[in-house]
Amino acid sequence: MPGIAPVSYTHSHQFLDGGALAFQCSQDMDAWPWLALPPCDPIVVQSINYWASVECGTARGTFDPNKWSALTQMDWECGAESSGHAVYGSYEVIGDDANSHFHMRFFDADDALVYRMSGKGVVFQNRDFEGWRAKAKAEIAGRCSVGDFAYAPHEATGMPSQWQSFLSHIKEGDRLSAQALMTRENGFRPNHLYHSGSGDHVNSNQLADVARQFAQALHGGTPIIITSGEMTFQRYVELERPFDIAVAENGLSEGKVAMNISQAGNFCSEVTLGFLMP
Repeated sequence: MPGIAPVSYTHSHQFLDGGALAFQCSQDMDAWPWLALPPCDPIVVQSINYWASVECGTARGTFDPNKWSALTQMDWECGAESSGHAVYGSYEVIGDDANSHFHMRFFDADDALVYRMSGKGVVFQNRDFEGWRAKAKAEIAGRCSVGDFAYAPHEATGMPSQWQSFLSHIKEGDRLSAQALMTRENGFRPNHLYHSGSGDHVNSNQLADVARQFAQALHGGTPIIITSGEMTFQRYVELERPFDIAVAENGLSEGKVAMNISQAGNFCSEVTLGFLMP
């Protein structure tokens, strides 16, 4: 979303020898309510990935917050389950201009590793973004009806409360699948305590949350501990319209699940999560 946020998650940026950027992390739970969640909760991981990468790119002068951009790929690995929330970290860009990606590391107050994250994106330089998005939303609305969408009980998705659950029941078939529905009412503050975003589309932290719920539903609703993940993005997933999530071919194994996300027959994203059972 163009524009600079009124508050920042990263601050006190300093350049290190070699070009990396060091920073401190906000501990303000009023500004960042998701800090109430465990550090490796996908909502926390994806929220930090967005804010830290944008803010550090802006501090380095390589990211223009006034232009529309999109994440195309990111991956992460969590540190030990005992680690606390991040209090400081580093950011660097690896590769040449044509094929560069960012790499970030975060550490807690005891200097324990909390995350390794990397990713890359695209900036829409010469596109009528608003006009293009309006057309895409209208197209999906004409092809994809909400109908009588039925959310599964939150126990089936392993979530503590119903307002946190976005999935239907698991459906049997060639591959296990479900539908999800994220709206501007249930997917953003104040009705959802931890999700935020531009409101233009279902964003990466919301998709990661849905993927976590699907993985938990595949394991009988048992809450799992996410240890790593990778996400690739090909198309936007639109708000207010159901979308499909299914186990990828040969995508289910012990401690790992790969999922495909599609909407109105269009492939949108692939999410792979590594996890531990409690």
